[in-house]
Amino acid sequence: MSRDASSEEAPLHGIRVLDLADGSGELAGRLLADLGADVIRVEEEGGGRTRQAPPFHEGRSLYFAYRNFNKRGIRFDVERVRELAKRADVLIESYGPGGLAARDLDADALRAANPALVVLQVSDFGATGPYRDWASTDATLEAIGGMQWQAGVPEKEPLLPPGTPAWDIAGVMGAWSVLAALWQREQTGHGQTIDLSTVLALAQQTNWAFSNGTYNRARGNDQVEGRVGSGPMYKIYKCKTGYVRLVILSPRQWHAMREWLGDPEYLQDPLYDSFLGRMQIADALAVAIGDLFETLDHEELAREAQRRGIVCTPVLNPDEVLANEHFVSRGTFPEVEYAPGARGPMQAGFAEIDGEVQGYRHRAPEPGEHDDEIAAELSGGGLWSERREAPSGPPPEPSLPFAGLRVVDFGIGGVGVEAARLFAVLGAEVIKVESRSAPDFIRVVMSTEMSASFASSNTSKQAFGVNLKEPRGRELVHKLIEQADVVIENSSTGAMEKMGVGWETVRNINPRVVMGSAQLLGAHGAWSDWIGYGPSTQPVGGLVHLWSYDDQEEPAGSTSIFPDHLAGRVTALNVLAGLLRRQRTGLGGHVQLAQVETVTGLIGDLLLRVGLEPGSEQPRGNRSEWGSPWGSYPCAGSDQWVAITIDSDSAWKKFVAAMGEPEWAKKPEYDTLEGRRAAQDEIDAQIREWTGTQTKTAVVAGLQMFGVPSAPMFTGAEQAGDPHFQARRYPRWVDQQDLGWMAFEGPCFEGSGMADVVVTQAPKVGEHTREIGRHRLGLSDAEVDALIADGVLEVPRD
Repeated sequence: MSRDASSEEAPLHGIRVLDLADGSGELAGRLLADLGADVIRVEEEGGGRTRQAPPFHEGRSLYFAYRNFNKRGIRFDVERVRELAKRADVLIESYGPGGLAARDLDADALRAANPALVVLQVSDFGATGPYRDWASTDATLEAIGGMQWQAGVPEKEPLLPPGTPAWDIAGVMGAWSVLAALWQREQTGHGQTIDLSTVLALAQQTNWAFSNGTYNRARGNDQVEGRVGSGPMYKIYKCKTGYVRLVILSPRQWHAMREWLGDPEYLQDPLYDSFLGRMQIADALAVAIGDLFETLDHEELAREAQRRGIVCTPVLNPDEVLANEHFVSRGTFPEVEYAPGARGPMQAGFAEIDGEVQGYRHRAPEPGEHDDEIAAELSGGGLWSERREAPSGPPPEPSLPFAGLRVVDFGIGGVGVEAARLFAVLGAEVIKVESRSAPDFIRVVMSTEMSASFASSNTSKQAFGVNLKEPRGRELVHKLIEQADVVIENSSTGAMEKMGVGWETVRNINPRVVMGSAQLLGAHGAWSDWIGYGPSTQPVGGLVHLWSYDDQEEPAGSTSIFPDHLAGRVTALNVLAGLLRRQRTGLGGHVQLAQVETVTGLIGDLLLRVGLEPGSEQPRGNRSEWGSPWGSYPCAGSDQWVAITIDSDSAWKKFVAAMGEPEWAKKPEYDTLEGRRAAQDEIDAQIREWTGTQTKTAVVAGLQMFGVPSAPMFTGAEQAGDPHFQARRYPRWVDQQDLGWMAFEGPCFEGSGMADVVVTQAPKVGEHTREIGRHRLGLSDAEVDALIADGVLEVPRD
């Protein structure tokens, strides 16, 4: 359980947030409340829209309960909102373009009355761009945002993920953007308005398909982008009691697996030490591994594999997740009050700071529950009684919020490096620490020292090549830490301590530093020493089980590396909260994250229902409690799909009109959700026939004319060529050294006080070693040369 928000140790103690978000971005306010801010949820008459959002238990929305705990609640009154905005640090809204004005409010006017106010405006496509007024749901955003195309098998339709990941990821990035603006306010005194696009927030975090897709397209390589289940790299195997995901990438992992198979002579060829080499015997190897695995229980099998140093995790269903020994040992799902007088297992939070979970303190509010309390505070005597002090002077020119911050990046793969990237593109000096003896595996994944995936996650950084196995190398890194504000890492549990840069060492070197650590399953708990990659968390967190078809037992699988990029952003968010606390206390702190808890965190409401109604959550394919019909439908061309989601009876009428009022759609029973749900098979067949002769662009263009929530399914490369992504300046083309032209992911938000992001090519190994040695470590050129000769420092090979 978390400390009380009134504690001055809470990172955002004293920060006041007015939260008008309802749906997309709703999680932002809760994350700020988790970190200690006083968040007031403002609901319109009758309660917020998401009080009617599934999943439900006994008529109560668990969706709302999960995304609104730790908040207080009042009813919407325009004059009261204006008065509270004069006293707030942050106002969040997700009404969409023009939504504030429709409620007689205006962001510029609110900021004129309180120049220190940060206004976060979340909308599905952003306030600008050709799709800004499109009708949408979370599901249609997943289709166009890149979350769908890699999930499922080629013989069936692509799969939408469970939950509402697009809206929730917008919440994570909304909270991040707010803290970046508050950090900037520490320097300027001024607030600003932030325009955040949910679809771009999602697109940033599906995986590296955008960078790799544009890299291939720039070379005229129209590589097929499609579904292959879990694929050969993240393969799922059946065992005696369920399924496991096995990932074998390094020679050491392969040798351990080969030994488990009995070290047969036919597997001894050194060619098989590489993943590409093993692909030549993939079918035979799958049979041999399958024969071994079918005799073992899925959790027993995973434990034995981990004992041998093999990356393997069990596919758990939601009921197993709640009962799992690791989550129980971590206290991930405490039994708490989720509604007045009602209790259930709720994920406590997403991260810890200094050993304290930043999360649950009290249930979500009832409509207007704190009306009188807040009215009394406005009258004097409470947190909201005083107006915020106006800054002196006019607002400065837009600038990069993190200019002057120094970050030491030990990240590998996709988590730590993405956390550091967020700081780098907004102006921080980020030094990536690595060596050829212990390279970032994504750098060398293509058997060279640069890959498109690595370049994407390491843009705008400096590279310091140093061997931490050498005492002198550790001394130099310690000196970098002395000068740092932030240290980020995501190595396996205990690895940083073995390298001489664990938290206790870092804190002794620099008590003001904030360190972010993101381990696979967390730094404590029954399975804390397990190894793996981002996709290894999907099975343990229940995602693989739920992200599947409803008519087959075997998990459909996805090749997405989710949640790597998201876990990086949650790490960065909590690190930045730690920096804001340092402004007040002078002390740093240690952020710790279990990557798997970003997976469970995005389906926390579904897991809560399972705790209340065992067995209630099973794979649904593309069907949803949010509406009907709801799914993916084929269009003309090869593997072309469109998402269509009918979320209300009025949306159904619009859909029928958009299709030209066909006779089959005029049945009276189709006018209600219950009637459509009962007939969804026959309705889906008719929709497939209608969409199958048209391009996905034509289908969506016609449906959007009538305001029907719909979107084309996009791959990463398709996003780069789309007019909305281009209008929002999302593709950032860079001539990347060692690779050539490719596009990096641009920003998902724009701040009125922030300069444009910095997106430059990623560095070679040790590219800035000499410069850092001179300017940061005080070494002469001769000393640097001597350290290079001794194998302590490294520079590019050329």
